[in-house]
Amino acid sequence: MEICRSKCRILYSGEDESQSKRYFMLSFSVPSSCGILKLSLSRFTEKEAQIPIALFDSDGKMRIFRAPEGAKGFYTDSYVISGKNASSGAVPGPIKEGEWKLVLYKRRFFEDIEIDLVIEALKADFCTDSALPLTFQDKVVNQADGWYRGELHVHSSESTGRRPIEDVLAAADEENLDFLAITDHFTSSHWRLIEESSKAHKVLCLRSMEVSGDKGHANVHGLTDWINPLVDDNERLSAFLGLKERPSMEAIADSVHLMGGIFGINHPLSGMVGWQYADFPIEKADMIDIWASPDNATSLCYPTLYDSYLVQGYRLVAVGSSDSHDPRQEKGPWRFGQLYTYVYAESLSSKGIIEGIRRGRVYVACGKSRMDMTISYKGKRYYMGDSVPYEGGDVELSVEIGSNPSGNLFIMISGQLNSVQYIDSSSDMRTYAFNIHEHDIHMLKSQSAFIRIEFFEDVVKAKFWGMAHRDSESMRLLSNPIWLNKEIR
Repeated sequence: MEICRSKCRILYSGEDESQSKRYFMLSFSVPSSCGILKLSLSRFTEKEAQIPIALFDSDGKMRIFRAPEGAKGFYTDSYVISGKNASSGAVPGPIKEGEWKLVLYKRRFFEDIEIDLVIEALKADFCTDSALPLTFQDKVVNQADGWYRGELHVHSSESTGRRPIEDVLAAADEENLDFLAITDHFTSSHWRLIEESSKAHKVLCLRSMEVSGDKGHANVHGLTDWINPLVDDNERLSAFLGLKERPSMEAIADSVHLMGGIFGINHPLSGMVGWQYADFPIEKADMIDIWASPDNATSLCYPTLYDSYLVQGYRLVAVGSSDSHDPRQEKGPWRFGQLYTYVYAESLSSKGIIEGIRRGRVYVACGKSRMDMTISYKGKRYYMGDSVPYEGGDVELSVEIGSNPSGNLFIMISGQLNSVQYIDSSSDMRTYAFNIHEHDIHMLKSQSAFIRIEFFEDVVKAKFWGMAHRDSESMRLLSNPIWLNKEIR
């Protein structure tokens, strides 16, 4: 039974009674006899367009949220939801009677677009609401503490990825990843598919998603529920959906923290999808990309940006991002096995990985290179993310590096280069000790200093004495800092 048919014009830069400058909004009624809901949306464009679709049921729960790839010409997106099954980007469950609300996110298009929308309500042969409960995030793969490696930014075909969930998990197993965060844009539909497939795979999956605003993207991990990601120009939308609090990046960070999760700023220098939310309080972010491999040469700028935040006193944890849309990509930055984020965790579990990231004992590595870093001071040892109660004097920096090519180790103190050490290639972990003199410890106005390291392969040999090249092609290891806090008397 057809319950809604609408021909409408999505305005590129205008608004009317049914749409704001950012969102088209439509309500329709679903009868009590509905067991299957079908939705078809057709359009024709001269230029490439991407218009995410969101559907909310009569209880206000998200049932569809999908950002298909941009396309031009004639295009139709179709969705089906039932009690147990759903199309990509959709969430199964009971089709409750009442007023449902459809939103089209006017995200990336450059012309007015005619839309033909058809919604059908069908009876099911049998009704079931037996969607699996989500338990994958509770799995403990290994109870031992230690270093675990993974990918924190990956997409599947539930949003803009090229591979279904099963393929992504299989690729993670083949690469021997310990943990994986599938961060599909906007939706939580991938959680159900992870639940259905995760028991057949050894990789630990975090419960994550990506919030993709017009002025920047953020990954959120450790969620207990879906979060509304429509953060831009949403006053009319919030009233339409009956929301008590208007979504914003800051509100999302607050909600994630209440869930016990973490909020991270993605690829902050990546052109039009770089971080531009000037009103966002940076102290509410837990982590930030220090390496975004799809940015190619721009990736070298990320460590400098990271230092600038640390110098201001923001204790962000640095992580890496392949932003993989295809873990089996033959050439390019998306293929698994090129960039890893290593986390020292008390266990290989969602809680262990999230707490490990929060503590900051984390580093980013390209290829097989491995590392650890400690500081010894007054008979005690401190690790990445720790704070040393510094009272003056020298400290001893110990750096372990292994499975590395030959190259240059850069020691950075409070954002400034302290020294460079040439290191030969080695398959074994080797330890290098450095005495950091008190007069080299640059205290910030906050009476804090920080020490971290970078390692670059000598892909190109320096032609002049004293030079050591650093570029995006030769980056191999980037650490998080160890802080030195001087007591203010």
